[in-house]
Amino acid sequence: MNDALESMANHGGSGQRKVLYEWAGEGCESGLKILDSTQLGSPPYDIAIVGAGVVGCALAYRLSQFQLRVLLVDKNYDIGEGSSKGNSAIVHTGFDATPGSLESKLVTQASRQWPSLAEKLKIPYTQCGAVLLAIDDQQGAQLPKIHQKALENGVNDVRLLSASEAKELESRAPEYIRGGLLVPRESIADPFTAVIAYAELALTNGVDILLGTSIGDVENPGESVKTLITSSGKRMQARILVNAAGLGSRALADRYAGKPFDINPRRGQFLVFDKFSRALIKRILLPVPTPQTKGVLVIPTIFGNLLAGPTAEDLPLDSPDATSTTREGLHAVLEGASRLLPCLKAQPVIGTYAGARCNCAQGSYLIRYNDPYPGILTVAGIRSTGLTSSPALADFLIEGLVYHCGLKLARQPEARESRQERCWPGWWRRRFEDAELLKRQPDYGRIVCSCENVSRQEIIDALDSPLKPRTLDAVKRRTRTQMGRCQGFECLVPIAEIISSHCGIPLHKVTKNGPGSELVNI
Repeated sequence: MNDALESMANHGGSGQRKVLYEWAGEGCESGLKILDSTQLGSPPYDIAIVGAGVVGCALAYRLSQFQLRVLLVDKNYDIGEGSSKGNSAIVHTGFDATPGSLESKLVTQASRQWPSLAEKLKIPYTQCGAVLLAIDDQQGAQLPKIHQKALENGVNDVRLLSASEAKELESRAPEYIRGGLLVPRESIADPFTAVIAYAELALTNGVDILLGTSIGDVENPGESVKTLITSSGKRMQARILVNAAGLGSRALADRYAGKPFDINPRRGQFLVFDKFSRALIKRILLPVPTPQTKGVLVIPTIFGNLLAGPTAEDLPLDSPDATSTTREGLHAVLEGASRLLPCLKAQPVIGTYAGARCNCAQGSYLIRYNDPYPGILTVAGIRSTGLTSSPALADFLIEGLVYHCGLKLARQPEARESRQERCWPGWWRRRFEDAELLKRQPDYGRIVCSCENVSRQEIIDALDSPLKPRTLDAVKRRTRTQMGRCQGFECLVPIAEIISSHCGIPLHKVTKNGPGSELVNI
């Protein structure tokens, strides 16, 4: 294996970068479609990453700093459209992780990287802090143990609170609380922009990205060069295969006879409250965690809403209901959240959603090198802390690929580590507040989504951005259209019309999230 990898340093990422879609139908321009594997250039790739969630995209970003040919593949029609799009958007400190675990190490390490990372990658981020609330005497008795665990994890700025101190910090906390724990560095961030930023920089540095592509088989997994065969029969070769496919990781592992592990979707349901509810709290409100879950939280989001959730419901692998909300689940969220913030029951809910975390029976952060053949890396069980740990996890995986798989690294001098100032999302840095910009481009003042004040030009900017997103959901994650009080009732059709006119796609072929989800079924 080492001999086969000696030439890796000679392969650069400086060639023509590509983002291509395996897209049937008219919902995407022909120039963005992959028709033949030769469009990806001469084989093999040094590394193929299957799974373009936050872990796969972070790994691609870090690898793009080196002279390597890297391919990032995902079955969805946008990056971050699996588990990564349905989380709580918290950057954790790792205060309550299991001391000594890999998760604890990576989360604690990454949490200190996030302030500078967010600035470099132009990810909206705020260190708001959190208060863990004990709501009865039994929970109050657990606070010293949680405090000690935080110290063992290296989170030494936490502080035990009396009931009166907790109430002073969060005046709307319930009268019956017995105490709390202040965690000053718990933070909130935009999880959508994080994945987009990783992927855009990876693409800029030469990583090829292939979306809408399922891997149907892995041929010759024991050879120095493996062949990935897509469901449509296209063949792609790589020296190293990284399985970061989340809930699809077990199916992919079966293609290369990976060692046994058991995963299932752990559904987390959430309630989204209107923006005028945001003033109710200053910090994240945390319950006393259980061995299974962190419990139902109340979270001030980076977007200005309040969020409550998640549940922790274990469902069978490949369950069609993994991202569906239920009346019972949402009721449980409201009941759990209102124990921390009783006045929440009087607040209007504007949206609901469910995410499916990858629960692994063998434990969180299951990482196997050479599984079972040289040059295959399996990554599974990255649950709710994946967003937080992503930069440190990517570095950890690269170190392991060097040590266990013989990966040779040489820095790419031209590689970019940061995005430009103009890459800040428009909802974070308002374009229409820039008088000179508005004078040059009046469409920044033509509002399409009045709930979130998103302009026509911001939608066009998203469509023209490096990854060339072509679905309503992809535009939503980049601009916050369809996420406001009306949940797209007023703006969905105008946005579809912009996609249609700007990209030359028939209006009735504009999709929500790829082929089969067309706006109009005719």
